[in-house]
Amino acid sequence: MNFIASTLGRFFPKHRTLAEWAKTYSLVVQAKPIQAKTKQNRASHIRRIVNQLGDRRIGSLRAHDFAAYINEIAAKHPHLARRMLIEARDMLREAVAYGWIDRDPTLGVKTPRVKVARARLTLAQWQAMYRWSVEHQPPWVPHMLALALVTGQRRGDLRKMKFSDVWAGLLHVVQQKTGERIAIPLSLRLGALDLSVGEVVDACRSYAPLVDTDEALLLRKTTGAAPVGASMSWRFEQARECALGAHDDADSSPASLHECRSLSARLYDAQGIADIQTLLGHTDAAMTALYKDDRGLDRRSGKWREVAV
Repeated sequence: MNFIASTLGRFFPKHRTLAEWAKTYSLVVQAKPIQAKTKQNRASHIRRIVNQLGDRRIGSLRAHDFAAYINEIAAKHPHLARRMLIEARDMLREAVAYGWIDRDPTLGVKTPRVKVARARLTLAQWQAMYRWSVEHQPPWVPHMLALALVTGQRRGDLRKMKFSDVWAGLLHVVQQKTGERIAIPLSLRLGALDLSVGEVVDACRSYAPLVDTDEALLLRKTTGAAPVGASMSWRFEQARECALGAHDDADSSPASLHECRSLSARLYDAQGIADIQTLLGHTDAAMTALYKDDRGLDRRSGKWREVAV
């Protein structure tokens, strides 16, 4: 930084460098109520930005400066580019709030378009989350994790499962997304956990009061009401973050509750269960399914598709 800019910087912050602002901004980030791993990740992002643009006067930075930098990263690491832009925006927004600049130059930078790849959930990760959940979360959460894994069903379908859906040795599910009517044998056993669907269903009876026996939900709060979908997802994320730490893969998003469905399919496939397609409620994956699709006829006629075990 030249002498004139240095002198002006004593009185006008916009003449100071981005690196100088980064020192203050780093303290702001460290003071935030976020996990230690997240603070480490953000500190790494700040260093990257400073290495690229740190010697520039903060008041001289324009949208094209950040756009060029973000696009350079996006060419090889699109997910990292998104995160870096998020950090840059927060960094410059705080600079405005602190009076260093009058306008955030990152506002004109377009967010890189990327196809988000969700990280797969492993059995070891699920087990770590389950153990943490048993110790630290409401009782319905570990039951949700177990139910999601042994049945392979979606969040919305887990939420509305009732004990009255169980008859003739089967758990009956009308899938919200597709309308598929799936009958899952209570005898279906997930070898990786050595648990059957029936055992997981029975375990759901005693952890919270059954307010209405006929309409009692498998997953319920102490009031008997179903947890809302957003709460189910948030509790999963909480267990994931606390049991596994912050997700630090720049090329994928962290596993969501929906990934229990994928893990379920993979575990059943590994133990030789052939009818995973029916369990998940999918139509045939093969191209011939286009010709076999009954266009919802079975659903409209009330026919149940039973999972073969």
